[in-house]
Amino acid sequence: MSELKVRTFLKSLRRVIRQATLYPVGHPAVQEALHTAEFDLEDMVGDIGDMTLIIHDSALYRDRGLLPHASLEFEGMMREMEKRAIESVTLLSPTSRDDIYDFGAFIAGISDDLPADGTVRLNERTFSDMELDNSPLANLRRSYASSVDAVRTATRSLARGEGFEINTVVRAVESLTDSAMASPGAALLLSTVKSHDEYTYFHSVNTSILALALGRIVGLDKNDLLPIGMGSLLHDIGKVAVPPETLQHPGRLDDEQWREIQLHPQEGAQAIMAAQGPGHELAATIAFEHHARFDGKGYPAVSRERQPHVFSRLVAVCDTYDAITTRRSYRRAETPNRALRVLLTGMGGHYDPDLVRVFIKMMGVYPTGSILRNTSGEMLMVAPHEGGQADELPGFLVRTSGGELLEVPEPKPIVMDGVVEQVLPADAGFDPAAYLEYAA
Repeated sequence: MSELKVRTFLKSLRRVIRQATLYPVGHPAVQEALHTAEFDLEDMVGDIGDMTLIIHDSALYRDRGLLPHASLEFEGMMREMEKRAIESVTLLSPTSRDDIYDFGAFIAGISDDLPADGTVRLNERTFSDMELDNSPLANLRRSYASSVDAVRTATRSLARGEGFEINTVVRAVESLTDSAMASPGAALLLSTVKSHDEYTYFHSVNTSILALALGRIVGLDKNDLLPIGMGSLLHDIGKVAVPPETLQHPGRLDDEQWREIQLHPQEGAQAIMAAQGPGHELAATIAFEHHARFDGKGYPAVSRERQPHVFSRLVAVCDTYDAITTRRSYRRAETPNRALRVLLTGMGGHYDPDLVRVFIKMMGVYPTGSILRNTSGEMLMVAPHEGGQADELPGFLVRTSGGELLEVPEPKPIVMDGVVEQVLPADAGFDPAAYLEYAA
């Protein structure tokens, strides 16, 4: 059974939890969410009969097997389950729709318990550390999850009209920096983790990973990487002051909406300055200038004589790349190759030409995590590599020419002459970050 089916069910369960907090059980929105969750659960369990999901040490397991992508994408749900002392969930097939609702309501804190003889049972099975498949990249995944949590907490504090604790962000960035420097290729692959439901948080962490990698490539030391990591992690925090309908507007913004959007760099910089702490001034500068453009024609306006700070210009490149390659509620994701072309076209205007060149060299024509289709019809994922151009790249066969999605990808070099097209994860039917452990 693929991790994708587990993630599909967990997305449905998350929707049940949301609807259950808004409406009574008989409401059509709740029933529709339950219908989808029931279908996805049966598709996940299949002919197995029953299955156990385990939460252990900030990671999610299916029986004894690690689910690396789900561990990151559903970190918030796992944290809520841990608050309610849930260590394992056993799902019996066929699972009752009422039991799915009770489970979602329990996670949401609406109900106090689940029926002991139901088809969803809690803490019936436990496993020791020795029995679970531990990942060599556990520290990197924990650092990613901590960074998501840090920016999520800061954003929610600001939304309540409160300040935020910058030392939490500092600790998260320090951990992310250490982990990314220890496994740079795996960190870049981890940046392909996307969450449509929490776009702002995951985009911020991915931008930070890319910025730390680019800063390291251009020769910056750890003292410089800390404010870059902080500024990139918090670069969009000012969007908390922008109305959601403006942020999610699918078409062209009117003048009033555009003025609202243009305020977010200033709002973010002010919040960071108010928080204070190590590197906060440079971090605030990055948040203030990440849309200023290399030629000074962006917002806020910066004169040609005083270009945006080099750290701001560095983050702007990484911000654009991740934003283009991430699906939004109103826009389809583009391929990594397309994102690189946008950066190339914007050299000298939007972006610092030197930093764009280094970024493209770092990522390569087909960045780590790219999904490529070859002349045989196979889909291969580009493994961590040194960037630049090459006739052959390390990769993994993920989907066969016959359309079979491999549970365990097979190492297979990617010959550039045989590449037909680059494929989006949504079209390929799998996410590259789900294969992080194999690629490492």
